[in-house]
Amino acid sequence: MTISYSDTFVKLLFRWKGSLWKAIWRHLLVFLLIYYTINGIYRFLMTPVQQEVFVKYVVLFDSWTKEIPLTFLLGFYVAMIIRRWWDCCQLISWPDHLLYNVSALIRGNDDPVAFDFQAETRIIRKTMARYAILSSVLAWRSISLRVLARYPTERHLLESGLINKEEMELFRKIQVNVDPHQKWFVPINWIQTMMIRCFERGILSHTNELRVLLDALEKYRNGFFQLFIYDWIAIPLVYTQVSTISVYGYFAFALIGRQFPSQNEYREVVDLYVPIFTILQFLFYVGWLKVGEDLMFPFGADDEDFEFNYILERNLEIAYLIVDDLHNQVPPVYVESLDEKLMHTKASIQLSNHPQRQHLRKYKLDPGAMMISREPSLKRGNTIDLNIFSKDIFCLKNLHRVKSIRCRG
Repeated sequence: MTISYSDTFVKLLFRWKGSLWKAIWRHLLVFLLIYYTINGIYRFLMTPVQQEVFVKYVVLFDSWTKEIPLTFLLGFYVAMIIRRWWDCCQLISWPDHLLYNVSALIRGNDDPVAFDFQAETRIIRKTMARYAILSSVLAWRSISLRVLARYPTERHLLESGLINKEEMELFRKIQVNVDPHQKWFVPINWIQTMMIRCFERGILSHTNELRVLLDALEKYRNGFFQLFIYDWIAIPLVYTQVSTISVYGYFAFALIGRQFPSQNEYREVVDLYVPIFTILQFLFYVGWLKVGEDLMFPFGADDEDFEFNYILERNLEIAYLIVDDLHNQVPPVYVESLDEKLMHTKASIQLSNHPQRQHLRKYKLDPGAMMISREPSLKRGNTIDLNIFSKDIFCLKNLHRVKSIRCRG
């Protein structure tokens, strides 16, 4: 998942996991090795005549690097990828909304051994929760490397308890010729059928209750479907190629164009052994490109990819809490007045407090202006005296009727 950070800026510079340094250190090392190899050849192996020719190429290559609009290309490219990455993050399906509706509308929480009406509804809720988690595993293992490594085959699903033998036999009988991985919708279809049967048997008393459950189920399903679309349709390859070739082409020319020759007749520069500004540019542009490359496919196993395994564990625990442990559970109701002011700790009371305040709180009318008047309302063409206000502010609903304003003093 995206690396969380809340330290100061200085501490963040030395973070390694998910950092710029981890993303580009290999690229920077290769660049500097080639750069100093060319520099050594120029200084120690070339004849004076060859050095003069090399200096001309340095000036030429440096001028070419100025013609590549890296900022323009990378700006649009990375902005599009980040927007796509955030959309994928928003489409991760969480079962909370669906199961809260299931718990609220499918009532009953009795002894699970006695298969009466109450116990049956408990089993129905838990089965729906299990199917919801099963559908997420089936969907995410088709797009996420983490989930695929955890549940590579149907046998692993069976051993994990997410599906039993009877359900597995029924699941295997369903044939999807277009793509076998598209069978993730089957558990959702089972949930839908269970909801309809609950309505037919009277567990759901009204069609509106069934509609609420079906709408929540549809929203839960759409998250998986949209993630499949994002995984299927990637950023156009030509756009990625243009951005990548531009960046690496720029620094390929910079290997020669940013050399500092000892002959300064073409440009007056100090003979530096460390290309400081070129290294900074490498950090900026290659790091910028790596942001796009890392976020383009957020379903892998990199530092910035989505942690689907944690999400699965969290969803499974919360799902059973909602439909079983917390179902019909509420503390005893008691009558006790709450203090008007909530408590503070010594640490919190020292923090600045900015209560809500209206911008007109300091403006007041003069005492004479607050006297009740029986005069008729303003008519078009009347004159208003602004001195009735003490803070040079005028606010009147009938301002559009006023023809002129007179200020004294």
